[in-house]
Amino acid sequence: MSRILFVLDIGFDRGGPSVHLLQDILKAALQAGHNVDVILKDTGGPDDVMPDELASNTHLSYNAIREEEERKKGFIERYIAEIKYAYKCSKYFLNNGEYDVVFLQSNTVAYFYIRLLKKLNCRIVFNVQDIFPYNLKFSGQLPFEFITFPLLRKLQNMAYRKSDTIITISDDMKQTLVEDGVYKDNVVVIYNWSYDDSLITLESISAENVYDLKLDRSKFNIVYAGNIGKMQNVELIAETAKILSDDQTICFYIIGDGANKNNIEKMTNGLVSVKLLPMQPSKFAESIYAQADVNIIPLRTGGIKTALPSKTATILRTRKPVIFCVDENSSMEETLSCVEGVYFTNCAVPDNLVELIKKLKLQDLRNIDRTDNVLFQKNNAKKYVDVLVG
Repeated sequence: MSRILFVLDIGFDRGGPSVHLLQDILKAALQAGHNVDVILKDTGGPDDVMPDELASNTHLSYNAIREEEERKKGFIERYIAEIKYAYKCSKYFLNNGEYDVVFLQSNTVAYFYIRLLKKLNCRIVFNVQDIFPYNLKFSGQLPFEFITFPLLRKLQNMAYRKSDTIITISDDMKQTLVEDGVYKDNVVVIYNWSYDDSLITLESISAENVYDLKLDRSKFNIVYAGNIGKMQNVELIAETAKILSDDQTICFYIIGDGANKNNIEKMTNGLVSVKLLPMQPSKFAESIYAQADVNIIPLRTGGIKTALPSKTATILRTRKPVIFCVDENSSMEETLSCVEGVYFTNCAVPDNLVELIKKLKLQDLRNIDRTDNVLFQKNNAKKYVDVLVG
């Protein structure tokens, strides 16, 4: 059996899109009989830093490093704080003996981690959940881009080259890494998964986990639920709603908060066909997606090359159609276009989304069967472990 070190830049004391993924990977490693050490953050959140079912396992040990919640900081301050955290982590792993392999969670300062982890003389597996700094460049969030992008790209590329294996979460992201100079045989694609593999119906969700959108079932209800930030192209939905504002049979629900929320409010001001709701707790996500006639996942131009929204796996568990608004000719489109009820449209052309919505409104979209969808299943956690110890 192997001794595996997990170096995480989050804690389990707060909810987030990566929490269930990392917990499932840890469980899979323990179930396979491996010894697991974990370094993670304690951000003072409401939940346990390490869940009891993991903490009670005699083959798992962990160190939680107290850190402030990062959302309160600007980019430069966050970046410096992450470098400091990497060095704090090194004080633990350099004094804990020998490891067979290290799992390094996706982060923005990977070069500094890997430079320190190389002192352990073991394999390093780097999990790339989004591709920094391209994600910030495409979304316009990188300060002083003409200076910072070349520098940060160079540092991150050095981290890729020093990693023994890279796991990323889509073929589009793998292609981005390869185009950036990473050897393709060093990159493994394992898609993220949801909380469960079973199909979601509103009737199957317990009452305490149902958020009632109070939909008018005489209308065609289109739902976007999630972060309203720089990478999510919610403006495309707002533009589409404007174009379709004369059609009283269509209603848009935009549910979430984020840096671009005010802009969306301005764009949709006066549109009776648009309902804006605040972000809801994650326990309601399944019920919100299940109530939609159509769910939408919109990304900025270039976004699909650097990330895959965490909601994808959960939405694909519903019996409801989903529209991906992404770059044309993506690997994601090639992979999922054959799945029932999955549609793609150009993220830069609102008229295309308008025409697709008009088309879907006229169809019977009930009872979609996605039981044969195997790409996003929980068994992928075991694939992580196979890569780690393989």
